[in-house]
Amino acid sequence: MLLFAVAAHADDVVLAAQAKLKKQGFYEGGVDGQWGSQTAAAVRRYQLAKDLKVNGELTPETRKSLGISESGKPAATPVPKYVAIADIFKGGPYISVGPEMQIATIRKAQKSLKLLGYYSGPVDGNPSPALQEAIKAWQKSARFHQSGRFDEDTLKGLDLMPG
Repeated sequence: MLLFAVAAHADDVVLAAQAKLKKQGFYEGGVDGQWGSQTAAAVRRYQLAKDLKVNGELTPETRKSLGISESGKPAATPVPKYVAIADIFKGGPYISVGPEMQIATIRKAQKSLKLLGYYSGPVDGNPSPALQEAIKAWQKSARFHQSGRFDEDTLKGLDLMPG
């Protein structure tokens, strides 16, 4: 049973690689998730073109270059900081304040949530999935809507509103 799961996992990676290689013109075979000589040759052509170690294998370096994770799903693209900041303040009163105030508010929230035991990440002013999960957990305990965002109730509840 485990062998079947591993084989299915590998097929997803091969399938994703074939699709990416075909789209970029390195592969002309069928996109079927089956490893064969055409797929290996396409990987070698790709590695050569991208100045990667040429061995015809889907090495971690080759998968990363293709944008494929170990599961075969597209590799996660990091969200730019300004987008993450806008998202965490969306719908709240601080959406239109300057980034300096938003970052300071995030730091204060990180510190407060850490002291309350909801957050264990760095106090650096950077919004992160861990911070959003901490906000949701705190919102749940406060019986607020669990948005993971700094809405007015959350800002008031965490004593982060000015004045």
